[in-house]
Amino acid sequence: MLTKSKTSICRNIRTILWPIESSELKAFLPMAFLMFCILFNFSALRSIKDSLVVPSIGAEVISFLKLWLVLPVAIIFTIIYVRLSNLLQIEYIFYIIVSSFLSVYILFAFVLYPSQDYYHPSQAFIDALLLDYPHFQWFIKLLGKWSYAMVYIVAELWSAVVINLMFWQFANHIIATSQARRFYPMFGLIGNTGLILAGNILICFAGISDSSEDIQDALGYVVGFESTLALQLMVGVITIFGIIAMCLFRYLNRVVLHDQEVKLFSTHDIHDTQTKLSFTESIRLILSSRYIGYIVVMIICYGLVINILEGPWKAKIRELYPTTIEYMTFMGRFNIWMGICSVSFMLIGSNLLRKYSWLISAMITPSIIGITGTMFFTFVVFPEYFSRTFSDIAFNPIYAAIIVGALQNILSKSTKYSLFDSTKEMAYIPLSRELRTKGKAAAEVIGSKLGKSLGAFIQSAIFTIVPMATFDSMSPLLMVVFIVVIMIWFIDVKKLNTEYTKLTIENE
Repeated sequence: MLTKSKTSICRNIRTILWPIESSELKAFLPMAFLMFCILFNFSALRSIKDSLVVPSIGAEVISFLKLWLVLPVAIIFTIIYVRLSNLLQIEYIFYIIVSSFLSVYILFAFVLYPSQDYYHPSQAFIDALLLDYPHFQWFIKLLGKWSYAMVYIVAELWSAVVINLMFWQFANHIIATSQARRFYPMFGLIGNTGLILAGNILICFAGISDSSEDIQDALGYVVGFESTLALQLMVGVITIFGIIAMCLFRYLNRVVLHDQEVKLFSTHDIHDTQTKLSFTESIRLILSSRYIGYIVVMIICYGLVINILEGPWKAKIRELYPTTIEYMTFMGRFNIWMGICSVSFMLIGSNLLRKYSWLISAMITPSIIGITGTMFFTFVVFPEYFSRTFSDIAFNPIYAAIIVGALQNILSKSTKYSLFDSTKEMAYIPLSRELRTKGKAAAEVIGSKLGKSLGAFIQSAIFTIVPMATFDSMSPLLMVVFIVVIMIWFIDVKKLNTEYTKLTIENE
């Protein structure tokens, strides 16, 4: 009896920590390491794009980037993707997209950035435009750093296109709902260790600037520190991980999916990933689907609240870390803690998904974001109260705001990676192939960018109408919008749960 009891306890512990069966490892491990590579690049690119734009232009310009540049490019990409999905299978589309993105990063790091004075308009020209058109100052500043804007757009699309669309669409196609409850959180568990690695490498490369003279002597030429070499090294590592990701994707398609055991994972034809509808028919199908509409609203709500929160937070970071290297170093440390927290939440999320309903799991992300976001805005909107409260000790309100904002970002993104992504992707599984492919393309690429763009519209409109406006002055308004969006999110998740439960029962 004692032996059986010990065996039962060990089995329960194994189920909690590692719910993957030995027979499933052939498919699970390549998928998990594929996500690791993709998330490593996502983390590195997120830090690079912010380290370029925020110190040199300002956090306020992010709202203009997301509304007037990222959103239109996302729409154009969706149109191209829908057409490609009629011509090619997912495998070849993945290679085209990843290699195209990597080419842009290499072009920027090794050609445009080192010689930016040659490619960018002169500062005198930009200053003259700013004097003549003060209401359009942020558009003019973007023009002055147009290559920064270009790499920001492509880096921003990495998460929506490569992670949310390509990886999860492939996973949804080969994995059934019963496996998804165990697989999806564990994908994140392994994948989010990429955040930790990316953070450490960022700090290492940023620290190279401290010994720039020795490195320049060794290389025999001036490399343009403070950040050129750090950027080039980071893009080199990103390229390597991108190539590994494409190799893993080929291995999955050419070896793993031909295994007889893997074919039992899903009722979908694993090789039938090419769709048949025209672009007009696809849009009509998407617009007529209330189910996809609920998913889009959920994605928009997440993007909107995150955009509303990140603007004021990044503005505070710039005040304390004004240079590219300082900003990159801070983001590196932030990514390390983000990765540690995300991995911890993956273990929790995996067990929540298996033990509780889809609705309970889907409600946790807006709950945590709502609580932590309200705490952050309270701190930003009422700084005098906290200054008086902590008047007896050395108190730096900027540093305190950064720490509170970082804690909010870490907790909200950890629950997003562990529960929001998993529950959202599970919602696609019961759908038809056309909706899983083209409906997901519209929901993920356009929906994610539309959410961020709505927040950007509110911010950019205020900055355009009132050129002297700052994030500090507009935080009370942003706090009200934030709370309203969280309430809409809760209502939408409840409605989506009703439709999801109905479809899952029909497909059993």
